[in-house]
Amino acid sequence: MASTKRTLDASNYDTDKAAHTHYLRNYEEYFRPLLDKDVRLLELGVLKGGSLLLWRDYFERGVIAGLDLNPARIEDPTGRIRLYQGGQHDTELLDRIARECAPEGFDVIIDDCSHVGELARASFWHLFEHHLKPGGLYVIEDWGTGYWDFWDDGVRYRPRRGPARYSRLRHRLNRAAMRLYNSGLGRLPLVGRLASAAKRTLQRGLYNSHNYGMVGFVKELVDELGAPDITHPEFGIGPPRASRFREMKLSQSHLIVIKA
Repeated sequence: MASTKRTLDASNYDTDKAAHTHYLRNYEEYFRPLLDKDVRLLELGVLKGGSLLLWRDYFERGVIAGLDLNPARIEDPTGRIRLYQGGQHDTELLDRIARECAPEGFDVIIDDCSHVGELARASFWHLFEHHLKPGGLYVIEDWGTGYWDFWDDGVRYRPRRGPARYSRLRHRLNRAAMRLYNSGLGRLPLVGRLASAAKRTLQRGLYNSHNYGMVGFVKELVDELGAPDITHPEFGIGPPRASRFREMKLSQSHLIVIKA
């Protein structure tokens, strides 16, 4: 039975997680069932290592691995913390960490590293596919950097001057294209493609949507969650498959994926 006494309090640790109270609330919700288990946790991006001490003390039976581009030194008399130096996109290094710290897979992986979309995507899919247990948690922190102009791949959000108004004509044209697509004529390849292209054109630019940096990467993950609809045998593009995600919790600059 999980302990009901321990709480996740980051105030006495050298980590910025203490400043993000909703991060800690999310961690409390998802980590509590793991409290008394032999947890294997990997954090990408640990700075001075304060968060590793937090996880070590919270998961009293856990092995805690940390990776950072710069060297970090912390005192850990328990021997349960393992530190590595390198980039989050170095898949050979990620394989080595998993082999040495979690040969049966990690229970938790936290990306608090570069907050650059391409790098986060490289480590996410490699670790998720090869080194995260089924039912394991993959956390991405600070994905909101995709809205920041001063960030490596961030771009300032630029909404249109006003919200796109409802158009009765557009709605009717969409419905006409939908009816054509679902009609007998729609079964003809050229007609079906034309109807689909018409709907795509009618809706292009209709919604404010930001697709840069970490924000763009997060939206790719939303598409993975929608895989059963994307690959529906009748309405989508095959071959049909389930999502690799059991669940995804999205909150301000914080995301948690549970592996199916």
